[in-house]
Amino acid sequence: MNRILLCITAISILISSSALFAQGIQQTKGSYQDKFRQLDEVLPTPNVYRNASGQPGHQYWQQEVDYEIDVALDEESQRISGTETIRYQNNSPDTLGYLWLQLDQNRFRSDSMGNMSSTFNGSSPNSDSPARISLGQLRSLQYNEDADLGYEINSVRDSSGNDLPHTIVGTLMRIDLARALNSGQDVEFEIDYAYNVVNGDVLRPRGGYEYFPDDENEGGNYLFAISQWFPRLVAYTDYEGWTNKEFLGGGEFTLEFGDYEVSLTVPSDHIVAATGELQNANQVLTKEQRDRLQEAETADRPVYIVTPRRSP
Repeated sequence: MNRILLCITAISILISSSALFAQGIQQTKGSYQDKFRQLDEVLPTPNVYRNASGQPGHQYWQQEVDYEIDVALDEESQRISGTETIRYQNNSPDTLGYLWLQLDQNRFRSDSMGNMSSTFNGSSPNSDSPARISLGQLRSLQYNEDADLGYEINSVRDSSGNDLPHTIVGTLMRIDLARALNSGQDVEFEIDYAYNVVNGDVLRPRGGYEYFPDDENEGGNYLFAISQWFPRLVAYTDYEGWTNKEFLGGGEFTLEFGDYEVSLTVPSDHIVAATGELQNANQVLTKEQRDRLQEAETADRPVYIVTPRRSP
């Protein structure tokens, strides 16, 4: 096994005897959406956190989350397991009694909000016409029912090893802190977790595995495209608080900045492609591959570190 280290103008006003009501800025040119309208009612009001130009204000803050992650890939069972130590720095002016994390892999559970709210081929749930389901969709439904998908959260502990109460709600998890986290303070905790990698040939997810059989020899090869693979902190902001919305399978999420130190243990015949700075090239690359890596640092064009033929 190889272990890899990665470190948008008009205003209408209605006056009554009891109150003054203001209607928002309205479009008067037609029923279409005016793509060239001014965005006054869309842009947030300037405040101490962000000014009218959109730049950070003089009291701007942002949380910081640092991760130390140690995971291993089991090719035979197509499974990832690992632990992560998370340090959360509360830079907000608020006191936090709990933290929210995203568990994106729970999107693939058969009882997830994403699966339970899905429709097929554009058929409306309220339509009188029956929904048409293709064989591929039936296959996906059956796969979701049969496969044991989603995160397994084995433990959540504080830095002293004590269990932290936590509640899983769909693709989210709330951790209740032993002590309220005041402004300027930080807290450290550890999560032990695992999940089965989704079959990408069935569900076509953002990340999963695909199997390529070898017709000439026994067995074959697995290709793993891994995404949303570790529990991660939900962003906490001055304009929304916790951005804890259910993940339905589309869209993106804001995340906090921080430092990542990641250890990946994979089968020795696997090639890992990832962002980050490789820390142990001497252990996982040949001399020739290390030379190419050094060349790539200043090259004008992309350089293969591991060639398509997987020669040294």
